[in-house]
Amino acid sequence: MRFINRCFFIVFILFVFFIVDSQQVLGQTENSSETLLPTAQVIEIVEERYGTDQFEEIEEQYQTAHVKVLDGPYAGEVIQATSEQSIPVDQGRDQNEFWIQENDEVIVELAIYNGEVINAEIEDHTRDFPTMLLTVILVALLIVFGGIQGLKSIFTLAFTLFLIFIFMIPRLFDGYSPVYLALITGSIVAIVTFIVISGLSKKTIAATVGTIGGLVSAAVISVFFSEFMRLTGYHSVNEQNLVAISPDGSFDLKGILLAGIIIGAIGAIMDVAISIASAMEEIRKSNPRIRNGALLKSGMNVGKDIMGTMANTLILAYVGASLPLLMTLYGYESTISQVIHMEFLAVEILRTVTGSIGLILSIPITALVAAMFINTDDDNRRKRYTHSR
Repeated sequence: MRFINRCFFIVFILFVFFIVDSQQVLGQTENSSETLLPTAQVIEIVEERYGTDQFEEIEEQYQTAHVKVLDGPYAGEVIQATSEQSIPVDQGRDQNEFWIQENDEVIVELAIYNGEVINAEIEDHTRDFPTMLLTVILVALLIVFGGIQGLKSIFTLAFTLFLIFIFMIPRLFDGYSPVYLALITGSIVAIVTFIVISGLSKKTIAATVGTIGGLVSAAVISVFFSEFMRLTGYHSVNEQNLVAISPDGSFDLKGILLAGIIIGAIGAIMDVAISIASAMEEIRKSNPRIRNGALLKSGMNVGKDIMGTMANTLILAYVGASLPLLMTLYGYESTISQVIHMEFLAVEILRTVTGSIGLILSIPITALVAAMFINTDDDNRRKRYTHSR
């Protein structure tokens, strides 16, 4: 067991190094082969100026700086880069404070032509150190409070990210069906997570079947209602950017939207399924002679208790992600009859409702399978006991 746990930890460390080492490669496509995104340090601010828009609500900042490239083929070179930022005036900050300061580490977009830099723009500040620090804090807390289970959780999290970034996303670019890819990815994640966390048992089989059943239910409902609601999947700037980098403009935007709904529901459905299966296993251990019907009823009762909180978890997660949008609609004093027809809102409703439906349907599936699998040995023992009498 210790050997297996050490293997999990080693694989996780190798995975982290792989992600960090390949971060520049993941963002490259054929259309961006002449564009690099290295990190650089601001050496000197050459020019600074700012103004406001015609409504005096947005401040436009323009800066020109000399930056030293820190990595990539142009490492060590000092180039001139520009920065343009739009910042709300009413943020309570010093109007003389510019976005870029000397000694800042930034991401620079370099336009390359015939091996030479023809244009450089400062895209953003680097955030690798605080991001890694936050990750280290999470890992440390999982290990301190979870011990071996914490290490297993780290491994499954790393495996999930690996599967999404190395398996799913590249195949979306290759033109595979987004919905099928999401279902395959979700199923693999559920199988590996349950086996690593709880081992291979009847409980994990029941939880896996329940999770896959919930995901398939969510997929079927989302596919049907996306057609019924006439969604295009082209509802935000993210989809516009996706079309721009598509080699032939052939991305299935609606399919990608549905795949996102499925992936977003995996965690909550897995939580419900394993909670029900674990509770039913404990009930069987405490009452070995319990019949399948009674065990099924107990599992359904457990599911009812979990259902409300987990549905809230999904809904609140989506509401939190859409908070700026909701505030915008409130600020414009939009009525429900005005916004209900807008695609971006319909997408959020579809995302929330289908995920919740998949979660709810996973409850009877998990309970039924668990009642059939977990109680099998007890049925045989009960029959032998009755026959002996």
